[in-house]
Amino acid sequence: MRIPAGTAWITAALVALSITVYAQGALFYCPMHPEVTATAAGTCIRCAMALVPGDPYDMREYRLEVDTTPRAPKPGEPVRLRMTVKHPSTRGIVHDFATVHEKPYHLFVISHDLESYDHVHPEAQPDGSWTVDVTLPKAGDYRLFSDFLPLGGAPQVIARVITTAGFTGDLVSSHASLVPDRTLQRTVDSMAVTLVLPEGGLVAGREESLRYRLADARTGAPLTDLEPYLGAFGHALVMSEDTLNYVHAHPVELLPHTGADDVPPGGPSLTFKALLPKPGHYRVWTQFKRHGQVSTVPFTISVGSPATR
Repeated sequence: MRIPAGTAWITAALVALSITVYAQGALFYCPMHPEVTATAAGTCIRCAMALVPGDPYDMREYRLEVDTTPRAPKPGEPVRLRMTVKHPSTRGIVHDFATVHEKPYHLFVISHDLESYDHVHPEAQPDGSWTVDVTLPKAGDYRLFSDFLPLGGAPQVIARVITTAGFTGDLVSSHASLVPDRTLQRTVDSMAVTLVLPEGGLVAGREESLRYRLADARTGAPLTDLEPYLGAFGHALVMSEDTLNYVHAHPVELLPHTGADDVPPGGPSLTFKALLPKPGHYRVWTQFKRHGQVSTVPFTISVGSPATR
C-alpha cells in the first residue's frame, strides 16, 4: 500500500482509528469493504463475502521477494515466477492467506507500455512461496502486481518490476503513452461490449461508475448468460498511465450467496465502482466469462480534474 508524500496526518489518523477499532473489539472485516467490521466471524452486510480476521487499518506493507527462473526471462518463452511474502515485523514467511474471490493470491502481469495484460493465480508451495509460470510476449519491463490478504493484516497490493533478456531500452523510453478511445465499444470473442461513462466525464478523487452493456456479438441481442468467474460476474483492473495507481474492482451486481450450486446468469448490464485518484489517462481491462471462456476487454479512458468538470 503506497502512502503519497505529505499525507502523514492521514497515516496518523488511520493508526488512531486502528487502535479504536481494536479497543472496541472489532477483529473481523470484509476484504472488499474494509469499513464493514464485526466482533465475530460472519458475512459482509454489503456484499455477503465472508469476514476475515485482521486489522483493515494496519498500514504496514508486507515484504515481498520475487525470483524468476531463468533469471533473465526470454520473451516468448515460459518463465517461472516465485513470490515469497514476509511479515513486516518478524520477517518470517507468511503462510496464512484469506481466500478472496476464490483465490488466496491474485497476480497481474502488465507490460510497462500497458499493451500486455495477464491475470494469473500462483500456487502455494511447501516452503511458503508461491509460484506460477507465465510467458512475457515481448522484450521489455513488466510490472508484477501481487494482490493478497494475509490473515491478521490488511489487504496488500505490492508491485515489483522484472526485465526480459534482450531489452535495450529503459523505463522512460518504454513508458506508456495512452490515447483515450474515441469509441468505447469492443467485440471480443462472442461478446459485443460497450462501456458507458457518467455524463460529463470521469472526475478524479470521487467514486465513479463504469457501466458495461453486453450483447451477443452475432445476433446483437442483450447478453444474459454471463457465468460467474472467481466469485463475481466480472473483474476490472484500472491502471494509470504511469502505472503508479491501481484499482481492482468488481460489479455491484452481486452473485447470490445462498449456498446453492446453481447461480442465475448475469447480464446484460454490469456496473463497476472505482475511485480514480488523479487526473490523466487510464487503461481498463475487464474480464467476463461466457460459455466457459474468459474474455478480456481493454479500454483507454480519460479522467478529468475536479476543477474542470
